[in-house]
Amino acid sequence: MSVQALARKLRRFLKSEYFTDALLITFAVVLPVVILYYLGYPQAAVTVGLGALNVALTNSAGTATDKHFSVVVSIPESFVIAFVVATCWPFAGWMALIFTILIFCSSMLTAYGLRFSMLGTSFIGLAIFTWGLKPPAPLAFALYVMAGTIWYYLVNLLSIRLWPLRSLKNAVTECLEATADFLEAKAPFYNVKTPLNESYKKLLALHVRVNEKQELVRHLVIRDRQVLGSPDKSNQLWLSITATAIDLYDQITAIHFDYETVREHFRVNGVLELITQVIKLQSTELHRIADALHRHKAPAPNRHYSDELEHLVSRLNYITERETPEHAAMLQQLKLNIEQIDDHLQAIKTGVFTPDVSIKYEDFAPALNLSLSQLKQHFTLHSPVLRFALRLTIACLFAFSLSAFFQLGKYSYWVMLTVLVIIKPSFNVTYQRNKQRLIGSLSGIAIGFSLMWVFPVASLQLAIGVVFLLGFFSFGRTHYLTAVVCITAMVVLCLNVYTGQNSHIVIERIYDTLIGCLIAFAASYLLPVWEGRKLKFYMGKVLEANISYLEKLRDQLSGNPPDTTSYKLSRKGVYVNLANLAAAFAAMQTEPGRHTTNAENVYRFQVLSYNLSSVITSLFSSAMQSALNRLNEDQVLLINQAIEALKNTVADSGSVIPQLASSPRFQTNETLKSATSGINLLYHISMQLANAVAAQNLSTN
Repeated sequence: MSVQALARKLRRFLKSEYFTDALLITFAVVLPVVILYYLGYPQAAVTVGLGALNVALTNSAGTATDKHFSVVVSIPESFVIAFVVATCWPFAGWMALIFTILIFCSSMLTAYGLRFSMLGTSFIGLAIFTWGLKPPAPLAFALYVMAGTIWYYLVNLLSIRLWPLRSLKNAVTECLEATADFLEAKAPFYNVKTPLNESYKKLLALHVRVNEKQELVRHLVIRDRQVLGSPDKSNQLWLSITATAIDLYDQITAIHFDYETVREHFRVNGVLELITQVIKLQSTELHRIADALHRHKAPAPNRHYSDELEHLVSRLNYITERETPEHAAMLQQLKLNIEQIDDHLQAIKTGVFTPDVSIKYEDFAPALNLSLSQLKQHFTLHSPVLRFALRLTIACLFAFSLSAFFQLGKYSYWVMLTVLVIIKPSFNVTYQRNKQRLIGSLSGIAIGFSLMWVFPVASLQLAIGVVFLLGFFSFGRTHYLTAVVCITAMVVLCLNVYTGQNSHIVIERIYDTLIGCLIAFAASYLLPVWEGRKLKFYMGKVLEANISYLEKLRDQLSGNPPDTTSYKLSRKGVYVNLANLAAAFAAMQTEPGRHTTNAENVYRFQVLSYNLSSVITSLFSSAMQSALNRLNEDQVLLINQAIEALKNTVADSGSVIPQLASSPRFQTNETLKSATSGINLLYHISMQLANAVAAQNLSTN
């Protein structure tokens, strides 16, 4: 990596929401600790800092309302939890009952989404810390904890007022960055030396990433009243960029061909190298635009990009004029896609946007359902949420029993805390967290221990600890391993000062971490949720989404276009379900061998489904640009055949869309073969239609 690229990454990191939030949280946690400590109230300093730290852990990307809600809810809950646990900690029986109720109920909050899941985790974490600290004065302790949460609330409120759209701006620029990476991943398809399977694997992984970024952006834009419907030009700019960024990805997805044929026919005339240059040029320009927006600056005009693109398109025109009609139609479609991508890039730069008042934006990010019925539907063993709650409760109670009855050490509550942060709803995430926690903790211990000897002065150790705390909050949402290293080193240094330079804490910390990791690993096999068992469900959802998308295409090309909301929702449905399938398939790879059958066939199904959606998107793009008018009879027959083929696949598969958690494990390949065969037939039918359209467009031009 060049020095310039490294400097750009560092600049982006320092201006990112992650780092600025980390600075804010570190300030909110450390300032009251320092003030109270130097005023002669060390106990209050630790407790107020704990209250601020605990509520800060609920901080995540969200609207101003979301962030305000998390902190407000935490204030009374923190007081109650701290007071009850501080009162009952000497009584093991009562504590077992309290932990059982609190852990189970807090874990069930996962049913309401990520923010509530983080709230639940913070409640459990506060209870564990309180039990571990064993405060002698329950009421005073609880009041100090609540004071810390109130202090953080005031700091958080100030930051929201000063930077109300910080999460949105960060999410939009990350979405553009992910889209640029996705566009760049298209280049290897035109490189004869790169296997197509390798290219598709990378593309599908990036599709998951882009979908996650788009979902976050939709959530932030649509649920933030300061943006949606606001007459303010600055807010409208971000709405414009969001809409254009999502449509840009749609346009990139529309670039699809039979790449084996493309490689064969254009191997020697320079087209492959030319298209590769265009892709890299446009992806670099998109990265540049995202970088400018991240620095809160308007993207400056780029004469080099404009001149180079014009030159490459001229070369493409020269080659197109000398090709056969069949190949010329393909190159003409490529040229159209290049120009449309450039149009989107220019729109993002200028911020020119006329909102489509017919679009029901709220349909793209429905309001959060906080009803009791939403929770009740998860009280079944088929629900991953209930399984997670039971698994975490049992594992934490086992860790509590070890710590309470076997005297593992003064800070043995860390065993239970390790279990809490590792166990997650899915086996894959728990497995990854366990490995990262173990490596990160041991690395952090080594770093902290080394710094204890190199810098023996207590005040210097505390200062270094603050830096590590900043690192923990900076990487907590993006790089868990680094965050674990930072928090472990910070705890080692601070506890070393707190215990009067007692290095025994390091040894205790090591075996507490090892025990916690072992318990978490064993618990991951308790009521597990295997992604391999849910693949049939995700495949069924992909099939259904493609049926809906094809039906909208048929309506569009039959002179009865669907409303914009309906069309875009069907498009979103395809992308979301493809991403869900790809994510589940990737997660399945870490599961025990008996749950990872049919991997090659599932991968082929993914590739065919992605190719199919690309062809449909390409046809929609042609229709939207008025390059395609009404279908002729043969084309109507083709698209109806495609829809019937897909419906027959769903019908023949029968159980391809079972209940989410109760779907049986694949024991034969029949369902998968049927689904793959149907998608394959449909894909070839759609490609026939696409080729006919391309030829029609060429003759029209």
